[in-house]
Amino acid sequence: MKSIHLFVIYAIACAWYTAAPGAFAQDVVTLPAVEKRIVVKVSAPAHVQAVSNAVLSAPTAGIVTGLRVTPGETVRAGQTIARLTGPSVMSEKARLAADLRTARIRVSAATQAAAIEQQKFDDQLSTRDAVARVRAELDAARQQLVAAQSTAQGYTGLATIAVSEPGVVTTVSAADGQYVSAGQPLVTVSSSRDLHVVANLYGSDAALVAVGMKGAFLSERGDAPIYVVVKRTSWSVATPGQLEVWLSPVEGSSLEPGSVGTISLSAPDEKHLAVPSTALVLDGGEWWVLVHDKAGNHRRHVAPGLAYGGWTSIRGGLSSGELVVTQDAYLFFHQDFSTRYQQAD
Repeated sequence: MKSIHLFVIYAIACAWYTAAPGAFAQDVVTLPAVEKRIVVKVSAPAHVQAVSNAVLSAPTAGIVTGLRVTPGETVRAGQTIARLTGPSVMSEKARLAADLRTARIRVSAATQAAAIEQQKFDDQLSTRDAVARVRAELDAARQQLVAAQSTAQGYTGLATIAVSEPGVVTTVSAADGQYVSAGQPLVTVSSSRDLHVVANLYGSDAALVAVGMKGAFLSERGDAPIYVVVKRTSWSVATPGQLEVWLSPVEGSSLEPGSVGTISLSAPDEKHLAVPSTALVLDGGEWWVLVHDKAGNHRRHVAPGLAYGGWTSIRGGLSSGELVVTQDAYLFFHQDFSTRYQQAD
């Protein structure tokens, strides 16, 4: 009796095993590859800055006085933000003043000498060569005076730190009363001209950004969005995988220096050949789909692209209208694993 039961169970198992592949094949769910609009949005933190910042440095050594600006303060073109004083500055001013006095005395003496020589020539007591020599001396004295005046005025300007163009103070690197050396940075000003929105993107987001892409910048203060367009991109040398994106406002919009917020970019919503994302199988570091036809399922290597709303664009390896397995793709892809598996020695 027991042997009969075992035989019946064996027969049922064999029948199920024989029918299983056919039934399994009938359960395949497929969809054709179709043209779809893939809309992709990219967001990232961003800030507003000028193409280049103006670094106001000490043109000469001295003690900083009158430095009252603070980060975030707006400054205008020509505004004096600090002066340089101290023994070295006063000594240099005294030397330049002495040079200026000497040059003026030389011009006065040369002028008198030229007048005397000319009078002597008129009285036939001198020669043309002598007149020419005193006039040459007068010309040299006048040139010395002009140079001394220019140097004195230039040094006065050096001792005065002024803003060259309007902007916002971003960094103050010195303190009032501090001794600074020549060339030492004092204040950094972000120009209010030629402002851009700057953002850093990484990974797949960075790969989507291209010059000409449009988007919006939303300040953290909750102001109305400012529409911008990507003007240039550059990969960072110091940070691999980081893409620096510069965006400028569209015509009619303006940016505020120092603003921070978020940018939102939209990739062009063009039509792409796409399949449901569930049809993709990652195996051996490459992407595959199972193409289904009358003969069954066939592996096909593909190059996926943008993904949105459960669909993934296919950049290569598939044609429009081809059926791909969209349900249990991994299961069907690996169902013959045992035939490809080689046991280790």
